[in-house]
Amino acid sequence: MQKSIQALKYLAYLGIFIIPFLALVVSGTMFFPFITGKNFLFRIIIEITVALWAIVAIFEPRYRPKKTWIFLTLVFFTLGMALSSVFGANFYRSFWSNYERMEGLITFLHLFAYFTVLISFLKTEKAWDWLLKTNLGVNVIVGLYGLLQLFGRLKTHQGDRLDASLGNASYMAIYMAFGLFTALLFFVRSKNKRSSIWIYAPIIALQTIVLYYTATRGAILGVIGGLFLASVLIAIFAERKKVKMAAGGFALAVMILIGGFLAIKNTSFVTSSPVLNRFSGISLKERTTESRLTIWKMSWEGFMEKPVLGWGPENFNLVFNKYYEPSLYRQEPWFDRAHNVFFDRLVTGGVIGLVSYLGLFFFAVYYLWSRRNKTRFSVYDSAILTAMFAAYFTHNLFVFDNLISLILFFTFLAYIHYRRVEGPSVVVHSPESKILSADDVYKKMYMVAGITGLAIFSIYYLNIPGIMASKNIIYAMRASSAGDAEGSFRKFQKAISHNSFGSLEAREHMTSFVLSTKDSPSVKPEIRSEMISYTVDELKKQNEEYPNDIRELLFLGMFYNKTGMYDEAEKTLKEAMALSPDKQQIYFELGGLYISRNDYVNGLQILKTAFELDETFGEARTIYAVASIFAGNEKLAEELMADYGGTVKADERFLKAYASKNNFTKVVSILNLFIEKEPNNIQHRLRLAAAYLQANQRQLAIAEIEKSIEINPSFKEQGEYYVNEIKAGRNP
Repeated sequence: MQKSIQALKYLAYLGIFIIPFLALVVSGTMFFPFITGKNFLFRIIIEITVALWAIVAIFEPRYRPKKTWIFLTLVFFTLGMALSSVFGANFYRSFWSNYERMEGLITFLHLFAYFTVLISFLKTEKAWDWLLKTNLGVNVIVGLYGLLQLFGRLKTHQGDRLDASLGNASYMAIYMAFGLFTALLFFVRSKNKRSSIWIYAPIIALQTIVLYYTATRGAILGVIGGLFLASVLIAIFAERKKVKMAAGGFALAVMILIGGFLAIKNTSFVTSSPVLNRFSGISLKERTTESRLTIWKMSWEGFMEKPVLGWGPENFNLVFNKYYEPSLYRQEPWFDRAHNVFFDRLVTGGVIGLVSYLGLFFFAVYYLWSRRNKTRFSVYDSAILTAMFAAYFTHNLFVFDNLISLILFFTFLAYIHYRRVEGPSVVVHSPESKILSADDVYKKMYMVAGITGLAIFSIYYLNIPGIMASKNIIYAMRASSAGDAEGSFRKFQKAISHNSFGSLEAREHMTSFVLSTKDSPSVKPEIRSEMISYTVDELKKQNEEYPNDIRELLFLGMFYNKTGMYDEAEKTLKEAMALSPDKQQIYFELGGLYISRNDYVNGLQILKTAFELDETFGEARTIYAVASIFAGNEKLAEELMADYGGTVKADERFLKAYASKNNFTKVVSILNLFIEKEPNNIQHRLRLAAAYLQANQRQLAIAEIEKSIEINPSFKEQGEYYVNEIKAGRNP
């Protein structure tokens, strides 16, 4: 029996030490490859490891967790999240999240389980050293990946900012920040500083360079602030005078560096640097800052509506839609995060969620500085770890979390818990095996069987359907790219058939796919009919599963509109408008619906309302002006666009509007602008020739066709046919 228990322990340790390597995982065959693979693997590993821990804990009570305020606060935080999920706006979404984020209650339950396993199994400083150094080693590998991106050997996935295997520069930045402070921690602990500096200085240099080129302001400011805080703490609490002086000097140097940057922030040296320029532009009037402040204001309004337990995890989008400010048109249309972790906790978890989350930081720092004779944290340990939490805290003021940073946060919480409970000098000895009675053995074996069964069930039910749906979404996209419309549709059906949380994104992408192929001559009529009918049914289910979500209502309304089901579209879009009365995108869709049905009175009124929500929104102005032309009010269109380039511009919408009113003067002028932009595009000239024909200017039409032949000789045969037809008095 004892050998079996020992084997289970080794397997559990293996699971724990695999976790750091998740930062390297990129799943190319799964939807959101930088997110899904890491998360599904984390869940499966934790489910197996927790089962192993539970079995060991049945037979050896010393592997059961001990209490600290960190542990109790984490219990409170997790229970609060569970309650907010149950009593929030949408339990299904709160529990499962989606592929893009993969957080939700399910992830935090796994993180709590991860924390529990760590504090139960890792009971020696040596074990913790190995885990933290494993994390640091993987961090270096990811950093080298980023360095290869910097030198152009590997491609970035997000513009020019380094993101490595994390796929997002912000995620990369905070990962490097954790690694930097971990390296500092091991350096100050090393007994031989002279030899250690050759190990840790290059690591810290690598992390600093990569962090800088992620150009992530929150993380960089957090690290600078954290280092300043650490130096101040060391200057105050260190015993050696030389150390105090050095730390104070470093703090002063940081202040001088910041002051110097502010003094030269408008110079060409700063403005010509893509990274430094992001910092020089920080102000309350900056577009990003303005939008964040607006979103935080909306978050506060959402919190005031549900202050105790909040809206539930993953339901921030409902607050964003309900309290939407028209000025946010400059940003992406859909936000599911406040871009501030603390507002996210406040909105989705209420006061309970925010207070318990802040409590984790508070008790971590409290244990770093209280009773250090027991925890054996040196001043340098406490200062560096406090700085790390401060950097993470600062970073979270401007962005949202991800699995890898959460794993590291929970890892260090568990480490501080261990130091508080065990102290670094504890050596765990295995006690002699206790002889169990037959009844005890049977009871425990029943429990083992139950745990094993539960683990198998959870691994399948919590992961496999989502994994298979994710893969089938990718297969559907590949089939679509290959021109296999029916094959793509069948894969989308397969993805949805798994009945997982992935159906949300499968349906949305299927909707876009069906709309893009519904008029394709390569799609058989019976398949087209099936695709439209099936998509409508699935979008209806989507709105039943995610009620009051205007994104899903808009998907359904747009699909109705673009497939000719106008009455259903009008009803659905009005329902969405009632839920989000200031969202211009809904007005555009409904106004366009009315205009397409020649209901110009309602169409213009709707689009006028959208325009008046925020008259600085150029797109709203343009759409209103185009609709005015369709409605026969060209004077209004010209007044709207008088100071914005006029109505004669290379814009297909104005072209179609004037063509619908047979205003060939404007049509010809607009087409000439298209030709100026793309003189070798014969399609523009052929459209101009067609316009001349309709205006009975046949010689001008012939001239444009002849120019097209000159530009593209392969068009000669067809072009000469057109010319001969026109000369014969016919319109080809």
